[in-house]
Amino acid sequence: MELDGSRLDVLLLESGGFEEDSATQDLYAGHSRGHPGADLEYSRLRFFGGSTNHWGGFCRPLDEQDFMERPWVPGSGWPMTRADLEPFYARAEPLVELDDGDYSFNHWRSAVPPIFAGPLFERRLEPVIFQLSPPTAMGVLHGATISQSANVRLLLHANAVDLRESDDTRHIETVSIACLDGSRFAIRPRAVVLATGGIENPRLLLASRSVSTHGVGNARDLVGRFYMDHPSHEAANILLRKPSSDARRPAFQRVFAQATLRPEVEREERLMRFMTSIHVGHEMFEEPESYRALREILVAFGHFDWPGSLGEQAGIFIGDINGAIRHGYQRYLADAEALGLRVHAETAPNRDSRITLSTDVDALGMPRVIRDWRLGEIDRHTIRRGLEIVGEEAGRTGLGRLKFHDWVLDDEFVVPGGGSWHHIGTTRMHDDPARGVVDADCRVHGVGNLFIAGSSVFPTSGMANPTLTILALAIRLADHLKRWRPDAR
Repeated sequence: MELDGSRLDVLLLESGGFEEDSATQDLYAGHSRGHPGADLEYSRLRFFGGSTNHWGGFCRPLDEQDFMERPWVPGSGWPMTRADLEPFYARAEPLVELDDGDYSFNHWRSAVPPIFAGPLFERRLEPVIFQLSPPTAMGVLHGATISQSANVRLLLHANAVDLRESDDTRHIETVSIACLDGSRFAIRPRAVVLATGGIENPRLLLASRSVSTHGVGNARDLVGRFYMDHPSHEAANILLRKPSSDARRPAFQRVFAQATLRPEVEREERLMRFMTSIHVGHEMFEEPESYRALREILVAFGHFDWPGSLGEQAGIFIGDINGAIRHGYQRYLADAEALGLRVHAETAPNRDSRITLSTDVDALGMPRVIRDWRLGEIDRHTIRRGLEIVGEEAGRTGLGRLKFHDWVLDDEFVVPGGGSWHHIGTTRMHDDPARGVVDADCRVHGVGNLFIAGSSVFPTSGMANPTLTILALAIRLADHLKRWRPDAR
């Protein structure tokens, strides 16, 4: 959208069409090692609009400290500040249907549960605010802008499978395109922008070996390394000293509050960024089958979709209607006896956490990926210690006592749930080519006309969901491309 109406002649390649299809989606299939992550096909969508067709809508800029170098976090520090990105955040928000750029707690105090304004947050904890996009499906909302553009052409079912470098490797000469119907052709662009996500960006770079045998932009063996995600799962409960409704979320809210550590606490404890939700502890009481059946029925009515099992679900609900009502009352109306803590944490940049290529190929002949996600000692310590601090504050204020879930007690724990589907860091940004794949303008070091958009350029992940920062960086890159000239190699 940012390049629409500019002087640039833009060809937008889209692997899929306007709807999901299984053959195109299969191009995302791959292999996983290390810490369990979400299924590589299920967590990404390969049609127009991409994974905004199923994202959660959580929006928040990265915080000032996310851009800073932290002595206890090797590889931290961005070649820009939060202030540098601020105007681009403001331009990104309307794209996901947000109309309020204020994320301060005081601005939203009346819209979040009372617990976030209470004594639990007086010393070592502070609340953070996320605004909620509808969530916006970018292809649906902005598709008309693309289709009606005079200078942006959309080419569907077109997969980039090779970036052909010049003999001196200093620029991209051609991009090879393959289609599932067997068609193949090449284009000769003045500039190339990869915007295929934190897994596919390094996949294409590593697979493009017609000139550089180690892959494009990979002279320092950095492409694909430093893969990050946000481990996220129910991790503990606060068993309340007396029942309370202070953590119950208002209905139909536009914002979502979570708890984090104050910056000085992070520094003193030498932790990564840590965040947890504080909510009514639903998992403390078993959900009856009749309630699950009621939920299925309500979902079906909400989507005007009548599955064949609807009659069976209605029978289950009617057979234990009192159990369903009782559970609904406990979950949404009664004072809670426990609060749930769902952790969501930053992980440290780790060279050995990476995307590589396997020996098997997809239908287009592209090597499939291997994702090897690693959690280190500081990552596990951050999760466990962050929860302990929440528990200590709950004890100090008389709120209640902390009870870990069993998985947290294992020294080498695996966080259940497969992560947050945030694929980050695999073409990281740094001014020094020995420490990053792209520079502060998102241009690949040493390749004058190749740029990368997306969370793969993040040097660190912070604790916020990445979508708003992805958009802000993309807008910043679009502005750069409007000024860019090919001789700026």
